[in-house]
Amino acid sequence: MSLSSSLQNYLSDLGLAVPEPLNIEFVRQLQSAHVARYSFNSLAVVLGEEISLELEAISEKIVTRGLGGYCFEHNKLTFELLKALGYDVQLKLARVLNNNLEREAGRTHRVTLLTFEGVSYLVDTGFGGNGPIAPLRLDINTQQVAGLDRYRLLAKSNGEYDLQVMKGDDYFTLYRFDNATYTDADCELGHFYSHKNSNAVFLKNLMVTLKKQDQTVALVNAELTVRDQHKEQKYVIETPETLGNVLKSEFDITLEPVVVEHLFDRFVAPIITDHKARARS
Repeated sequence: MSLSSSLQNYLSDLGLAVPEPLNIEFVRQLQSAHVARYSFNSLAVVLGEEISLELEAISEKIVTRGLGGYCFEHNKLTFELLKALGYDVQLKLARVLNNNLEREAGRTHRVTLLTFEGVSYLVDTGFGGNGPIAPLRLDINTQQVAGLDRYRLLAKSNGEYDLQVMKGDDYFTLYRFDNATYTDADCELGHFYSHKNSNAVFLKNLMVTLKKQDQTVALVNAELTVRDQHKEQKYVIETPETLGNVLKSEFDITLEPVVVEHLFDRFVAPIITDHKARARS
């Protein structure tokens, strides 16, 4: 077996060795290591950078430079490695619902459906704080635990599946996918909308997340949330210096001070100003 340099770098950076023969435990290790090391974020989107979906460019951005990315980048990298190793994988697209079940959502999320020894699994390394850290069996209406979270998959009458995560005492629907055949060309459409359309959520929000076995750290605009098995703590970002320090200390992302100030002025300062105005009223 010969891997491209981009895929070999990915594998080596995560400290993983390819098993012989292949097994599902390797997929679990890959997914868990990926979401703990490479941040899910909207940085390139909000900074107006061009985002390539070519494998070499994705590996350079996420693995070599450590800048993270979003679903079309993360899940392509994972998909291509699993495919090159010989796993049976299929590219699928999903509609992000975030519990709005009546929402007319386009297919703007990429996932992988993996089949191993007759069992199908959902593999997703690109859904941020709510995403699973391990493959989920395509077992319908069965609770599955992955790290801090509990999930289940529901089958819809039209051949689609809903991925849900437990929030509080009830399940929350994250996204809906089907078993149709998709290609990279289909991904380009959702990708273009996600980082170019003014209504896309990634253009409106600064989002950075890392998800480990026992901790999730998520920055959304002015708020940093740190969650573990015992508690959830929230911190308000009040200065550009704090924002830069959080990006470095929590996500290992170092940006030029002028870039950090731009992000602060655009996504953090307006929220802080609004909160102060509400407190005075």
